[in-house]
Amino acid sequence: MRHFEVVKDEHRKNSGDIQLPTRATKNSIAYDFYSPISVDIEPMCSQMIWTDVKAIFNSDEALLINVRSSMGKQPVMIANTQGWVESDYANNPDNDGNIGFRLFNLGNTIYTVHTGDRIGQGMFIKYLTTDDDDTTAERMGGFGSTGI
Repeated sequence: MRHFEVVKDEHRKNSGDIQLPTRATKNSIAYDFYSPISVDIEPMCSQMIWTDVKAIFNSDEALLINVRSSMGKQPVMIANTQGWVESDYANNPDNDGNIGFRLFNLGNTIYTVHTGDRIGQGMFIKYLTTDDDDTTAERMGGFGSTGI
């Protein structure tokens, strides 16, 4: 059930081949996400990079998005420091679950992302709810839309 796939054509933001996330080694805990574009990020500015990839996984799981640990050598971070992807983000009507990374350049020189660069990682986790949780609201939109 748990896998990555390319979003539907009408929700793709980039042309060309899309590389699905991969793990570097058999014991890696997270999947590397690849940039489908080349882009320069100006100092103290951010840039959204849409991967054109969605994640399909169980309803009691989440996908946590972070920068790669090796990016700590660079002055780059995810603008909101960490992304949380819920299972109902996939196949939503706004963007089909397109996973995006908004990278922020903390440095004083341009940071260049090249096509094929690993721009972040995603780790699947199980999560728990309280015994008296009775939430019934359903997602109606895409990126950042659960602010009900």
